[in-house]
Amino acid sequence: MTYDLGLQLAQLPLTVILPLTVGAAVLVSIIGTWVTNSLYTVDQLQGNNRVGAAKFQFIAEVYAVSLGLALIGAFDHFTNAQTSVQREAATLEALSRAADAYDRPEQTTLRTQMKAAVRDYARAVVEREWATMSFGVPSFEVNARLKELSNAFVLADPVTPRQETLQQNTVEWVREIGELRSFRLTTVSRSLIAMVWLITLVGTGLAVIFPWFFGSPNIVVQGLMSSLLSAFLVLHLIVVLHLAYPFVGETSVSPQALIALAR
Repeated sequence: MTYDLGLQLAQLPLTVILPLTVGAAVLVSIIGTWVTNSLYTVDQLQGNNRVGAAKFQFIAEVYAVSLGLALIGAFDHFTNAQTSVQREAATLEALSRAADAYDRPEQTTLRTQMKAAVRDYARAVVEREWATMSFGVPSFEVNARLKELSNAFVLADPVTPRQETLQQNTVEWVREIGELRSFRLTTVSRSLIAMVWLITLVGTGLAVIFPWFFGSPNIVVQGLMSSLLSAFLVLHLIVVLHLAYPFVGETSVSPQALIALAR
C-alpha cells in the first residue's frame, strides 16, 4: 500500500470505510463461492477438503503471524506517537511552571513572556499544525513560536542561584520540545513499510479465496462461513490502517493535553 493511498483510506470516516470494505469482502466471498460451485460439482469440490484443509491450515498459521506482526507494529507506532504528544505537553507544562521561579519584581515582564511563549506555542500546534502534520507538513507559525519559546527561556538572565540551576533544566526542556516536535512531524513517514502491507494484503486475499475451493452440500452455509471469515479479516486490516496513521482520521491521537496549555 502506497503512502498516499493509505493516508486517503485512513481519512475516510468509519461510517464509510466499515460498510464499504466489509460489504465488499462479503460480496466477493459470496460471488467466489457461487462461481466455484457453478463450475464444479459438490463431489469435485469435496475432494479438495482433506488436502486443502492441510494447506489452508499452513496458510492460516503463516498469515496469523504476519497479521500479528502488522498489528503489533502499528500499535507500537500509535502508542509512540501518543506518548510523544503527552511528553511534549508535559515538558511545556514544566516550562510554564519554571517561569514562576523568575519571581523578582524586575522580572515580571520576563515571566509574562515565558508563560505567553508556552501558551502561544501550544495554541499554534493545536490550531495550525495539527491539521497539516498528518501530511508531514510543518507549520511556519509553529516554527516562529518555537523560536520565541527558545529565546524566552534560553536567553533569560537568571539573578538568583535557584534560577541559575533551573535554567540548566529549561534549556534542556526547550531542546526536548524541538525533538518531540520533529518526531511528531515525521510520524506519518515512519508508518508500516510497503513490504509489510504487501504480505498482509496478499495473506488476506489468500485467506478469502482459499475456502472457495472447498465443497459442502449446503452452499448457503459455506457462503456464510466464507463471508464471516472475510469480514473478520477486513476488520483487522482497518484496525492496522488506523493504528499505522496515528494523526489521521476519527481514531487519531487527540491534542487534548496541548489544548489545556493553549488556554
